[in-house]
Amino acid sequence: MKLFNKFKKSFLVVAILGAISANAVSEGKEYIILKEPVVGAENSVIEVFSYRCTHCNNHHKFGTLEKIKEKMPNLTYKFYPVSSMGDYGKEQNEIFAFAMFKDEKANISQADKNSFTHKALDAYFNAYFKQKQRWQNDKEGFYNTGLQAIGESKESLNKFLTTKEAAEILESYKIANPLSQNYGTPAFIVNGKYQIIPQAITSPQALIQIVEELIKK
Repeated sequence: MKLFNKFKKSFLVVAILGAISANAVSEGKEYIILKEPVVGAENSVIEVFSYRCTHCNNHHKFGTLEKIKEKMPNLTYKFYPVSSMGDYGKEQNEIFAFAMFKDEKANISQADKNSFTHKALDAYFNAYFKQKQRWQNDKEGFYNTGLQAIGESKESLNKFLTTKEAAEILESYKIANPLSQNYGTPAFIVNGKYQIIPQAITSPQALIQIVEELIKK
């Protein structure tokens, strides 16, 4: 499915047929309730992703979380990487934990195009999908792809990984793996309690409306 093109066309439509009306979202149709909520994720939208995921790449190119943020600027937006997909899950998590830390320190939303998280996403999606890099037996090359994007060295990453902040962020990422097992990636989590069913995301506006309704719950 050419999700990126579909989303671009959808945003040009002023009136979307079949758009979700107020209070119309229902469990099992637009969302599921998580058996294990994401701790500390109230008033937030989390996108669970993998650098190898085609649809995650499409959402990144479209700026899905950025579009939601334009509508709901007071929410917190985060990206959680899935370590079980790809050859360098552990390394991926370390890079994105560092990017998240830098964003939080600079008070930049991860949904912002100027965020370190966005730069790291750009680097890995472009390398994997455009340049066809697979980093076979090249762990340092994988690290360097992300570190160069966020303007850091391996030494600074290693220093960061010894901190309490790094341990906390990496611990928070552990829930991404079981979340991805529900419907694959990307997975959109609202308020830490609700996961949106992919089939319900028929357009960008539909996704925004679902988030709006779930935030109220």
